Amino acid sequence: MNYRSKIFLLSGIYALLAIFLSKRLFFSYYHGEEGINLLPLNLFEIIIYVIALLTFIITAVTIAVLVKRNTHPVSFKKRFHFLIPSFMGWIILYLLLMEDMSQLVVPSSIVIYGLILINLNRFVGSKLVFFGISLILLGIISFFLPSIPWIFLVMGFGVFPIVFGILLLRRFPSKKAID
Repeated sequence: MNYRSKIFLLSGIYALLAIFLSKRLFFSYYHGEEGINLLPLNLFEIIIYVIALLTFIITAVTIAVLVKRNTHPVSFKKRFHFLIPSFMGWIILYLLLMEDMSQLVVPSSIVIYGLILINLNRFVGSKLVFFGISLILLGIISFFLPSIPWIFLVMGFGVFPIVFGILLLRRFPSKKAID
């Protein structure tokens, strides 16, 4: 299994676990279970944001470990073009959350993820652009359907990366995935 397909597969699995945990916390909060509903809403939203941030950090560390095991080093330029837009995206999402525009967080995060992947496409090959465009389209659709954000989270951060990882694995079974 090549490291690039592992990256997408593992990031999708991590996202699904984080979404499951967040959904469980939301259910507990709104149904008064486990005393979690005593938290102020802003603090609860920050807890959910921290879960997402921790998931991103775990995914980034996993990517770093998988890339380090690879024989082809990843240049500073590639890392820079991934980390800077990612950090800017996190700042935008945090500001949306602090301005009580939490209904825009899910669509914005999916669109930002798609834009980051399209930005990375310049360095890794043309296959990533299709994944990025599909995420942007999913994010745009989610702007118009704000009543089902969990479905879009599962699709954009869980199912799409896993499917893309499987497609990479089937198409490029050797070490060289997208290059």
